[in-house]
Amino acid sequence: MYVNEHYEFNAQSSVPENEANQTNTMTTKVTTYLRWVGSLLIILSAVSFMFQGHDEIVPAYRYWIALGLTLLLCGGGMVCAYLFHETKGARIFFGLGTAFLPVQVSQVSAMIYAYSHGQSALQPEYSWLQFMDVSPTVIAVDFIITGLLLFLVSYASYSILARNYLKTLLWTSIAGNTLLLFPIRDGALIPFVIAGLFILIRQTELRLHSDRTMRLAEGIAARALISLPLWIMLGRSLLHPASYLLAIVVSTIIVVYCIYDIKRYTQSPVIIYISQWAGTLAAIFTWVVVLDQIGNVSINHLSALLPITVILFVLSDQVTYHASLYRSVSSILTILLTYGAMVDQQTLAPVFTIAAGILLTVAGIKYRQKIPFFAGNICVTGGFLFYWEYAVTFYTNTPWISSIVLGLSVILLASYIENKEKQIIAKSRHYFDQLKSWN
Repeated sequence: MYVNEHYEFNAQSSVPENEANQTNTMTTKVTTYLRWVGSLLIILSAVSFMFQGHDEIVPAYRYWIALGLTLLLCGGGMVCAYLFHETKGARIFFGLGTAFLPVQVSQVSAMIYAYSHGQSALQPEYSWLQFMDVSPTVIAVDFIITGLLLFLVSYASYSILARNYLKTLLWTSIAGNTLLLFPIRDGALIPFVIAGLFILIRQTELRLHSDRTMRLAEGIAARALISLPLWIMLGRSLLHPASYLLAIVVSTIIVVYCIYDIKRYTQSPVIIYISQWAGTLAAIFTWVVVLDQIGNVSINHLSALLPITVILFVLSDQVTYHASLYRSVSSILTILLTYGAMVDQQTLAPVFTIAAGILLTVAGIKYRQKIPFFAGNICVTGGFLFYWEYAVTFYTNTPWISSIVLGLSVILLASYIENKEKQIIAKSRHYFDQLKSWN
C-alpha cells in the first residue's frame, strides 16, 4: 500500500516539475530572441541614421544625437540592473553603449582635424562623415563629454562583462580610442598608428584568449569591444587617398588574422579553408605592393619573384590544408626562377641558385618530402654547372696543373671507395629506403 502511494506521489509531482522546466526553457528562448531582435533594431537604426546623411542637420547636432543614443543605452542598462535586477539586459545595453563610444570619439576627432587643418583638410565625399565649421567651444565641450563617457561607460561595461580583466580591458580601450582621437589623416603616418594599435590589441587578445572564462559570450563581447577603434580607424583610412604603406599594413593584418589567428576562433573547415587562401593572396599582394614601389626592378628579375617562393614556404608551416602543395609549388617555382636568372646572365644568379638549393635540400630532409629535396639537388647542381665554364677556361690555360689536381682527386677517391665500401653500400641502401618512404 505504501509503495503504491509512493509511486503515485512521484507521478503526481513530476508532471508540474516537467511543465515548469518546459516553461522556463520556452521563456529563455523567447527572451533570447527578443534581446537579439532588440539589439539588431538599435544597431540598424543607428547605422541608418548615419548613412542617410541628414544634410539639414549640422555636424554638432549629429554628434549630440549620437551622444543621446549612447546615454539612452546606458539608461536602459541602469533600468535593467537596478529596477528589474536583471543582468543580461544590462550587459547588452552597456555593451552597445560602449560600442557606440568609438563612433563619438571618431566624430570629435573629425571636428578637431577639420578645425586644425582648415580648408586643406581631407574630407570624404559623404556628407555624413564631414564635420566642418564647428566652433572651438563646441569642440572643447564635446571633447570633455566624450572623455568622461569613455571612462565611465567603459568602466561600467567591462565591470559587468569581465571584472577579472577590468584594468586590462579598460586601459586597452582608452588607448585605442585615444589613438582614434588623434587628428591624423596622413597616408604616410596613419599606417604606423594602425600597425601599433593592431599589435597592442593582438597582444591583449592573446592574453585574454588563454583564459577559459574569456571564451564565454561575455568575454568574447568584451574582447570584441576593445578592437572597435582599430576597425573604425581602418575604415576611415580607406575613405581617404590610399598609400602603399596602408596597403602593406592592411594586407599584413589580413595575413595574421586569416593564417595565424583564425584557428583560435573557429574549427569550421570551410571558414579556415577560405581564410587560408585569402591570407595567402594577401601575403603575395604585400610583396607585389613592395615591388611596385621599388620601381627599378624588372618583373623578370630574380629578386622580383623569388620572395614569393619564400612566402609560400613560410606559410606552409602555418596553413591547415595543402602544406605539402605549398612547398612543392615553391620548390618548382624556385627551379624555374633561378635557372631563368642564370640563363639571363643576371648578377649573382648562380650564388642564389646554390643557396636556394641547399635550403630546399635541408627542407626536403626536414619535412621528408621528395619534391623540395630533388628541387634542391637540381638547383645546387645547376649552380655549380654554371661555373663549369670557368673550370674549362682554367683547364685550357693551365692544363698541366688541372691534370695533376684531377689525377690526385681520382686516386684519393678510389682509395676512399675501397676503404669504405661496406659503409658506402649500407648508407646508400638506407638512403634509398628512406627516400622511398617520403611523400
